[in-house]
Parts: sequence; structure tokens; C-alpha cells
Amino acid sequence: MKKSTLTLSLLISIFLASCNKNSLTEQGLQAVDKYAPEGFNYSTTKNVDLIIQLKSRTDLPVNGVLTKVYYPGKTESGDEIASAISNEKGELTLSLVIPSHVEYLIVDPAYVGLMRNALVKVNNGPTRAVLGGREGYAGSVIPAGNLSAIKPSLSNSILSNSGVTYHYDKNDYDELGRPKNLLPLDNTVDFVQLMKEVNASLPERKDGIYLHPQYIANNTPSNLNLTVSSEVSLTFVHEGANYRNSLAYYTYPTGNKPSKIDDIKDIHLVFPNASLKGHTGAGNMLMGDKVKLGNFPAGTSIGFLLIQNAYNNDASISYSNTQFYSDQEFNQGSSAGLKRHNVLLYSQSQKVFLIGFEDMRRDMVAVSDNDFNDLVFFAQTSALNAIDPTNIPNLESNVTDSDGDGIPDTIDEFPNDPDRAYTRYYPAKNSWGTLAFEDQWPKEGDYDFNDLVVSYRYKFVMNSVNKVKDVIGNYVPLASGAVYRNGFGVEFPWGATGVKSVSGFRLQSNYITVDSKGLEIGQTNAVIIPFDNAKSLFKTSSAYVNTIAGNQKIKGDTVNVTLTFIGSEYEASVIGKVPFNPFMISDGVRGKEVHLPNNKPTKLANTGLFGTSADASKPEQNNYYITTDNRPFALHIADDFKYPIETVNIMDTYLHFKEWAASGGTNYKDWYLPNTGYTNSQNIYK
Repeated sequence: MKKSTLTLSLLISIFLASCNKNSLTEQGLQAVDKYAPEGFNYSTTKNVDLIIQLKSRTDLPVNGVLTKVYYPGKTESGDEIASAISNEKGELTLSLVIPSHVEYLIVDPAYVGLMRNALVKVNNGPTRAVLGGREGYAGSVIPAGNLSAIKPSLSNSILSNSGVTYHYDKNDYDELGRPKNLLPLDNTVDFVQLMKEVNASLPERKDGIYLHPQYIANNTPSNLNLTVSSEVSLTFVHEGANYRNSLAYYTYPTGNKPSKIDDIKDIHLVFPNASLKGHTGAGNMLMGDKVKLGNFPAGTSIGFLLIQNAYNNDASISYSNTQFYSDQEFNQGSSAGLKRHNVLLYSQSQKVFLIGFEDMRRDMVAVSDNDFNDLVFFAQTSALNAIDPTNIPNLESNVTDSDGDGIPDTIDEFPNDPDRAYTRYYPAKNSWGTLAFEDQWPKEGDYDFNDLVVSYRYKFVMNSVNKVKDVIGNYVPLASGAVYRNGFGVEFPWGATGVKSVSGFRLQSNYITVDSKGLEIGQTNAVIIPFDNAKSLFKTSSAYVNTIAGNQKIKGDTVNVTLTFIGSEYEASVIGKVPFNPFMISDGVRGKEVHLPNNKPTKLANTGLFGTSADASKPEQNNYYITTDNRPFALHIADDFKYPIETVNIMDTYLHFKEWAASGGTNYKDWYLPNTGYTNSQNIYK
């Protein structure tokens, strides 16, 4: 039973509730011998090894790509649960700790030429995802749903509207809008190098025009001008949109540009569904898909048209949708400078002219990202030097890398620090995990899991080869449902000798001893004590902080602990051991540690308490911190967790907790989520 400094009436009510609960528990034990199978550790997470391979269309590795992983439905900046940079083999391996109920992940390299936001099925063993390659994707990647009931028409689809005739024959394309008359893959083009140049020039997640305003300067061309008669071909490179955009072209005599759309007369569809295979546009296009436009005489100018989200399920084209021309005068926009919707660039290394389109109105700041890579393709001619290159900017061939760590400045969070390249968070930058403890160990307590509740998040500073350089732990006490002045510690899976310094901890009660680095003395592994008295972080000595409904809610201070390492960095695989080995120190008694089930105690724990009272730990079998009826003294949720109010058993709050435990974690893996029928909401602290 917990001690209390509450009013007598409230104390009596809590006492009676606790007595009633204990009676019910004893009655339950007569019917239920064990609440969970032997060995069940009450983990709400699972470990996943995610192996990602990035390839060009020619199956060559694509290295140096910062790839991020998300949960489905949460793909905003800061929602990523992991990230890493592809190595020289185009590979990256991530050791993930994810909620047990999660069955799918989103993999996003955000790299022009590769599928974005790929849906990946989590396997029981290693999960492999291949983005790119000759088929566009492989492994456990699940393509976006294909268009249904598409049947090509038996005749040409020629639509005339306001004097313009659109030429499009559905028979020339497959059921997803990919041309049937593709030319052979052009092996003279180094697609890996081209991808690097395009990503340096028009990177995802960046405003390409802010980076390169010269791309749309007044004197820069937007159309192809032929000075020699030649055959012209187009090659698809990338689609970075959520739309089923259509690409078309038109021609006119150089120097005699049409003054209005009606003057164009003929518009020819090239890629009716310019969507990557497997991507959200449910398309079938692959980087390197090449088609012949035709033979054109000298003095011909070729303009391009993107029709926004125009491809329909029946393979028809919605020509009346928003259109963006390479002749900006025909486009919508609040000013002349915002009407330009394409860039025309030249690759000196590949000798191709690359065109990139922005598919959202640029004067609509809330929707347009100005990256000009929503549709990317390049043009080639059979005749040498047939396209006039005057004033056409070059693609960036030299990637800027200020610190020389091999990571372009465009993705390097630390562009002037060769030892650091990017950051990674757990559970995510925008999310925190929760640790909930019972502080009466080895006694049973009231099982409300609010004696100490800690919200946590880890930030890992990584170098260019995906090794951990620094670790920053953020810890916030959410509740202290006890008179006890409980502390909190974490044991890490690396030795104390490799740590250079620890800073940011809050020690005030004089029972923790640390060395000059800031690590706890007497430990083999690195052990930190972020705080030794949760009450001090609430700035109150009151009992039952943030556990009784109706009482004033008190915000606890955030403790930010930073660990730096000596010279060598740790492999990223250590992140796969989160939340590491957290523990509560009960009421300032250093040896009285309370850990997650089956987590080993630290060197300073009082092992003489094992097997006493309600504890059924068996160190010789590596069984720790479990009751005689197989219940835990601590829980970990890799997300926000709404804990019970004071004295209310967790099984009376989360209605499927008991079934989850009895199944050994097989059933109701999401028992803690706010789903309908999952909780008794009046028992949750709000």
C-alpha cells in the first residue's frame, strides 16, 4: 500500500480501493495461476532488420543517398523512425525496434530516379527492399494499387478543343499508360552519374529555384530549338508527384512562337501516365524508358506540356485539367516570374538535355515545393549538336561537399563537420516513448503503473558511414504517483571506457556517485542517472503528482543528457537495442532497481532482493523482474502512453491487456492504442 499525505477522506478512499483491488487480485489468482506464459517479457515492440538496396535502371548501385523510414500515414518531416546513407554497394541496413502491431513500413530515399514512399511488408526474418533496378523495385516492396478495368480503345483518341487537337492513341500504350513502342535501353547513358547531377541540381525536399535561380532567369530557354534536321527521342527519368500527370509536346517554327494556346494547333501525348512503376500514380514507367518523337527539320522548336493529374482509370485523358506549358505565357500565375513551370538543363557528362517540371501552381505556396522534379525526362538527337545550347544552364556535375566527408551539402546536416553527417531519432523526432514503473518491488503494489512514468526520446548523431558519434537522451517525468522519491537510470550496451563525457544530468539527493566523465562509478557498461529524484523535476514534494483526476497537472522539467565518445564511433546496430536498459531507483535506495521484465540489473543492484516477496526472478535462467504469477513491474511503450489514474489496475483500464499477456503477446498487440472498445476511458489520467 502506498503512503500518502493527502486529506484523510481521500486517503481512506484510496485505501479502500486498494484493499478491494487486492482482494480481487487474490480471487483472480485462484482462477488464473499465471497471467502470462513462462518467459514472456511483456515487450510491446519487435526487432526488424531492414535491408535496403538502391539501384539504377542498369542495376548499378546508387550510393550516398540519405534514406528515411516511416510508419504508414506518418510521413511528414520529423516523423521518420530511422535513416541511413547508402554505402558504395547502394545498401543500407537498419536495425529497427518498432511496435509489435506494425506490419508495414514506408521507405523514402527522396532521390530523383528512385521510387518515393515505397510500401514495404515487414517479414518475420530480415526484410529486404530494393528500389530501382531493371524492374523498378523488388523484395518486400508492395506496389501501389494498379488501375482497374482499363481496356484500350479500338481507335485513335483525338480531341479538338478551342482550336487545339490532341493526338493520343491508347493502343500505343499498355493498360497503365506505358508506351509499347519503347526503344532499347540506352547503355551509353551513365544513369548513376545522371542521377547524382539531377539530385545536386533539383534535389527532393529542397526549393530548386532558391538553390539555382539562374535556371529560370529571363534569358534561359525552356524549349528545344533544333538547328539541324534530326530525329528526336525522349527518355523518362523520374516522377516525384502523387498525381497521374500526362506529358505531351508541340512544335512551331523557331522564332515564331505561338502567341496564344489556340495557335498551337496540334499537341501529341508522349507519356499519358508519367508515373513510376509501383509509385502512388499507379503507373508503369521506369527510368530509361525511351521513345522516338519523330524526325524534325532544322528551325523547329519543341515545346512541352504537363497536364496535371489527367490520366483516368479508363485510360482517357482529362485535357481540361490544369495545364503547364514550357511556354510560360500560357500558364496561370499571379506574376510573370511564377508562371515558369519547367527548367531546361544540359548534362555535359551525358550529352543530354534534361527537362524538369513543377506540377503545382507556383503562386500557391502551401502546395508547391518548387523542386521542379515532379516530372523529369531528357531529350537526345540523332544528329550531332542538333539542339541550340545557347543560354541553357548546365546540370551540377560537381557536388558540393564542404567538409569532404563524402556527403553532399544538400543532405549533410553538419556540412562543415567531417565527423558528423545527419541525425536519427528514436522513436522519432516528433514522437516520444514511455516507460512506466511500479515502485513497491519486490512487493506487488497496486499495479496502476504510474508510480514513475517517464517520457523519453533519443537523438543519435551519425557520421557519413552510419556510425554513432553522439547520443542525446531527452527524459521528461510525466507522473510520480507515490510518496517515494524515485530516480531513473539507463544502462547502455557499450563499455564505460569508450565514453568521453556525459553532461546534462540532474542529481540532487547525494546517493549517486559519478566519475569525472559523468558516468556512474562501479559499472562496467556505461550507466547514466538522468535524475535521482523525480519530485525535484516537478518542483514539488507532493505525493501523487499527475495521477489523481481533477488535481492540477504539473509539468516536469526535461532532462537532456549528452554522451560523446572517445575517437571511434559505435556501429548503428546499437540503436537496435533501444530503449536500452532503463530502470527506476526506488525511493533513493540505490540497490533497489526496477527494470523491464528479463532485463538484467546493473552491477550496483541489490540481488539479494530477487526471489523475495512477490518477485520471482531467477538469475540463473536470465529471468528478472517478474511476479510469481508472471506479471511485470515495468512496461515500455514506443509511443505516447496514457497511464491509469491512481490505484486503478492497468487491467481495469486497458481492457485487452490481460488477453495480450495471456497470449504471450500474440493477441491484441495494439492493446494500448485508443481504439474503440480498448479502454475504460474514465480510468485513464488525462
